[in-house]
Amino acid sequence: MRRPPSHALVAAGIAACAASSAAAGSDPAPYAQGSYDVIRKAHAGRSLVVHFWSVACPTCVLELADWARLARERRDIDFVFVNADRARDRPRVEARIDRVGLQQQANFAFAEDIADPLYLEVDRHWGGELPFTALIGPGGEAQTAAGALDTPQIKAWLAREAKAR
Repeated sequence: MRRPPSHALVAAGIAACAASSAAAGSDPAPYAQGSYDVIRKAHAGRSLVVHFWSVACPTCVLELADWARLARERRDIDFVFVNADRARDRPRVEARIDRVGLQQQANFAFAEDIADPLYLEVDRHWGGELPFTALIGPGGEAQTAAGALDTPQIKAWLAREAKAR
């Protein structure tokens, strides 16, 4: 069976997320090479958080409900959630999305077996540790942070974005 090219997966994923506000669900869109840039362009001019998580990461699972709450409360920021698990874990991923209330958010899941290129597109120093968050300002300036939601860098960025509004 031939796999569709990465750019086709990216386009399909972005289209699915664009429609997600009209038709909510827990099925994540595919996240492949090029997805990060497409997501950034789709949210250009707005503050954006791209949060990477896994059902195999205890910290990720424990704090995902807090991220969901934050995404509901902070309408001044766009949130995109990217699951880094393999396809075989998709039922657990979808169940977690439903359990914590992330159905209304843009959700992606890694669509490629080799993840290193996906990491490098976000941050050339990222080795795959989770949770991992990209924080992008409305002007496109980006910073990344490994660690939980209460990481000082994430807290400071969220506070700055709140003051800017």
